[in-house]
Amino acid sequence: MIGQARRPRRWLRWTVGVLAGLIVVVVGGTSIYVHLSTAPALLTLPRSAPPGSSASSGSATIDGVWSAGAGSIVGWRAQQVLIGQQSTLVGRTGKVWGSITISGGTVSQGSFGVDMAAVTSAESKSTQRSVFDVSADPTATLALTSPIPLGSDPANGAVRRYQAAGNLTMHGVTRAVRFTVSAERVGTSISLLADITFPFVDWDISVQGVPFLADIQSPAIIEVLLNLNQGAGNAASVTGAVG
Repeated sequence: MIGQARRPRRWLRWTVGVLAGLIVVVVGGTSIYVHLSTAPALLTLPRSAPPGSSASSGSATIDGVWSAGAGSIVGWRAQQVLIGQQSTLVGRTGKVWGSITISGGTVSQGSFGVDMAAVTSAESKSTQRSVFDVSADPTATLALTSPIPLGSDPANGAVRRYQAAGNLTMHGVTRAVRFTVSAERVGTSISLLADITFPFVDWDISVQGVPFLADIQSPAIIEVLLNLNQGAGNAASVTGAVG
């Protein structure tokens, strides 16, 4: 009887020991993964002539249509907590198109599109496409809703900052946004840099991770770097939402 009573206790101790070992392995492995994973640095202005431009000072006026070209990047950046370990998730794509129109020292209009199915990150393609519902809404757009006074034409290499307002459409939902744009004229190009605060819930996006294991923090940041040239820009192109 005593031997039979000890067997269940040994079995219980063995089970508890195995579970404890698994927890240590999972938490330790997660910690190593988080510390070894390095998110891309924040986007910055190129401070030199971007792809598709020349180093000349360009025309005396900046009036005209400026289109997004090579080197343009749009993406998202968010914090994730995975079993108590914090890391940064970043998704980006160069499949960006659109333009702004400058007339009389004012940006009179502007709109841009992004191929959401082409965004790449540490997350799997299927996870991203599920979160952003890429099959139903493969394109995100940003359209200015107010003119942006520029004042005098910016000098070559000078960085200026402007306040902008627009409508951001993603996941089939359109919301008004306000943000700061940093602009730099380099050679025959103009580079624009902006960060747009992006609370997921405002665009009806669910980012709930595995309970008690993963949680993507809101708000995220929409990162925008546009290299604009007077001429043909990137063509609108949407990747098939497969997989």
